Amino acid sequence: MRLPLFALSAILLALFPATAQAAAPPPPDGTSAVTAAPSCWAIKQSYPSSPDGIYYLQTPALVAAQQFYCDMTTDGGGWVLLGRGRQGWEFGYGGQKSAGDVRNTPTGTAAFAPAAINGDTVNGLLNGGRVDALPDGVRIRRAANQAGTSWQELRWKFANRDTWSWTFDGQHALSSVKANAVTYNGGNTRDWNLNNGSLRLFTFEWNNHGWKKGFSYGSGMAGASTSASSYLWQNSTEGHPIPFTQVFIRPKLTTVSYPAIPDTGTAASTNPPLVSNATSPTPWGVTGVVGGGGGEENIEVQAMAVLGDTLFVGGEFEFVQKGANPVPADKIAQPYLAAFDVNTGEWISSFRPALNGTVWSLEAADGKVFVGGEFTSANGEADTSGLVALDPATGAVVPGWRANVVKKNAGALRVRAMDIQGEWLYVGGAFTHVKGGNPMSLELWTENAARVRLSDGRPDSTWAMHFDASVIELDATQDRVYFGGRFKELDGQPVKNVAVLQTSSPPTRVAGLNDQNWLPSQTGDPNRMYRQTILEVGDRVWMGGAEHDFQIYTRAFDRMSGNITRAGGDFQAAVEVNGIVYGSCHCGGLVWNGANTWPSPGTNWTDVNQITFIGAWDSQTGKYLPNFNPNIDARDGEGPWELVNDGKGCLWFGGDMNRGSWVNGSYQWLGGFGRLCSADATAPASPSNLRQQGAGIAWNAATDDSGIVRYEVLRDDRVIANVNSLSFTDTTASGTHRYFVRAIDNAGNRSASTPVLLVQQTETLLPLGATWKWVHDGVDQGTAWKEAGFDDSAWAAGAAELGFGDNDETTVIPAGATPRPMTAYFRTTVDVPNPSAYGDLLLDLIRDDGAVVYVNGVEVGRDNLPAGAITHSTAALAGLQTNAEERTPVRFTVPSSALVAGTNTIAVEMHQANAWSADLSFALSVAAVVN
Repeated sequence: MRLPLFALSAILLALFPATAQAAAPPPPDGTSAVTAAPSCWAIKQSYPSSPDGIYYLQTPALVAAQQFYCDMTTDGGGWVLLGRGRQGWEFGYGGQKSAGDVRNTPTGTAAFAPAAINGDTVNGLLNGGRVDALPDGVRIRRAANQAGTSWQELRWKFANRDTWSWTFDGQHALSSVKANAVTYNGGNTRDWNLNNGSLRLFTFEWNNHGWKKGFSYGSGMAGASTSASSYLWQNSTEGHPIPFTQVFIRPKLTTVSYPAIPDTGTAASTNPPLVSNATSPTPWGVTGVVGGGGGEENIEVQAMAVLGDTLFVGGEFEFVQKGANPVPADKIAQPYLAAFDVNTGEWISSFRPALNGTVWSLEAADGKVFVGGEFTSANGEADTSGLVALDPATGAVVPGWRANVVKKNAGALRVRAMDIQGEWLYVGGAFTHVKGGNPMSLELWTENAARVRLSDGRPDSTWAMHFDASVIELDATQDRVYFGGRFKELDGQPVKNVAVLQTSSPPTRVAGLNDQNWLPSQTGDPNRMYRQTILEVGDRVWMGGAEHDFQIYTRAFDRMSGNITRAGGDFQAAVEVNGIVYGSCHCGGLVWNGANTWPSPGTNWTDVNQITFIGAWDSQTGKYLPNFNPNIDARDGEGPWELVNDGKGCLWFGGDMNRGSWVNGSYQWLGGFGRLCSADATAPASPSNLRQQGAGIAWNAATDDSGIVRYEVLRDDRVIANVNSLSFTDTTASGTHRYFVRAIDNAGNRSASTPVLLVQQTETLLPLGATWKWVHDGVDQGTAWKEAGFDDSAWAAGAAELGFGDNDETTVIPAGATPRPMTAYFRTTVDVPNPSAYGDLLLDLIRDDGAVVYVNGVEVGRDNLPAGAITHSTAALAGLQTNAEERTPVRFTVPSSALVAGTNTIAVEMHQANAWSADLSFALSVAAVVN
């Protein structure tokens, strides 16, 4: 009729095994993920004898515990190792090799190949603290002899550095350098030089070092060797040895505060929606340059556009080609313009237009491909000079659409820029007149900019203007058109390479803008201020060009920030994809964020990061996103001159590109253009049905597009475990805790978590099968029987369950003849040394029929009895008839303040519904929630 007592006990006991007293929280000793400490320093302070080695560290910014190598010896210990190696440091934000390489091989010849923790992880260790606020600075420990038995200790104190940066070769300013306990003021991370010997440290690549970076000494440092086992390396006989070096920091975090998690759980979190650093395969490309030649105006790709599933590519290329080493049938003459499948990258051989000059700009809309360039003829048809609309399937000239652009003064005709807005195609370049439409309009005199009707090519006669030099780029929005180029005048009025016009007819300058006060990166030569890219995104305007700058303004043209490259050249294209602005340049090496001037970026910049032809910025904050740094290369170093969002999550880039990412032992071949598709920025689905299971917790699986997820288990306010299974047992828990579980994919996107699961760790004070004193003789016991001092020595004793009539009692109480006594009385005691160690008491009562429960003489619960005073003859409200009613425990939650230190009396009076009841049942357990 009822569950066995051992089964009921299993249900009623807590999730985790009880102990005699609540265990203290595990100390943050860093020996496990659950006991992760906020820093190596915190471990050293709590455990001074901690040896050098690997420890778990965790901060709110780091989110989950990770393992790091801690130097617990040097200068009081508490240092965390960020990187180590000899020659070949990359100094990239993404780190080098893996965190496992850093911690598992911190020193020795096996550690000579550099490895470094990524910048996000270092910032997690700092937990929002500034690099320039580190009390001990950045520690550089470098070998001072070949054998690695002598070392030099340096401390870099940064002058102005908020977040972590690995670009030590970018000349971060230092307020001081301490070398072997002597402090020297000033210096920088690129080249600190006091004696060109042991007191020199330079991090830049040098041709004599085989272009290898490291923490080099000066020429006066002896002992350099080419030996693979030497701790002081040189490439040949150049000296200036690069030593094996370790980089440490010592954040002195001893306590950290984690944000509280609501009962609904944590929200999903995803990576910034960047495209991947790895190029996607493109089996076909374009090669050759018609007529040969070099420089930025003689490259394979100058323009791209997407219409549906087709990518159109224009430029000065001569061939379409399949792969790096095509058979003759896979290298076909198709100069200036070709089409490719945007999904597969396959060449679309049915699109075969014939142009006689370079394509500089492409737009696609309204079932047409609009082509602008230096050509004077398309497919041999009349009135197709400089601008034409083509059928996107065949490349044939679209019937009924004509726009003929000519240049009647010196210089070559060129339609360099186009954009579509509303019913108009906006055109910029180098020309003087345009005509078009069906029938053909009269020639309109408009220098270097115009707009023609999207439907038939007819120019807007009210939209005539006169730029004194070429327009290189334009961007049309709903109410504005931004122009950038080499011009200095517009309609006889001075302008500084930028003009912003209203889209209304006739065109007028947008009033009240600060556009003519934009800040050039250098002011010595007005011919070196030209703008090559300009783009409005939201309420921001991005523009770049000479010299080497990419700047951010508000729509009112108030300057927000700037970016300067040094090696390479100017910014030349920009596009927005999923809230990220990508800017391209013929540049490599470093970009100084927040910088204003060139060739020197000055001293007011905020950061310096690596850039390889394309950089990424948050479109609203303007913050540079250093995790984006694609592995691409260009034939002649000119880089991408066109960037296109294909609407499918991919960024296409075109120029003189010839190499993509490293895949399966070789670099991907690129023919003029390539694509970078969206990295995973989608959170997994949430796990569900978080529940107690056995001695632990369990949940139902989550799903993710990648097919691979693992799970983070959160206890109270932080992650305590990362598991691949669907269950977890917390062996360190003590007391009551709140649990959540969320999924995390391989890219680091986190799902929303489950709602809270409250798990109470309890200690059994009174088992369900405890021994009770009892009496069932019909005598009214009054009120004294429930008090602590009552003498129950004459009462019978027996183990629960007590009762009669159901044949499952441990102790049978004689039923007697009817009419039977209405009330049975039960008493027992519980010893509790320290009631304050507990929270609530959980009393689980088995009763048939009604009962009142007392603790130390005070009523704490009643069930199936009327309100008010209870007497010896009070009947239960109802007779329990079913097994489920009789065996389902009734829980009373009682504050632990009901207890006293020492002996406590538990008393229960059980009442029948009537004197003819055929059965009686009683058992009671008491568990206490551990604080």
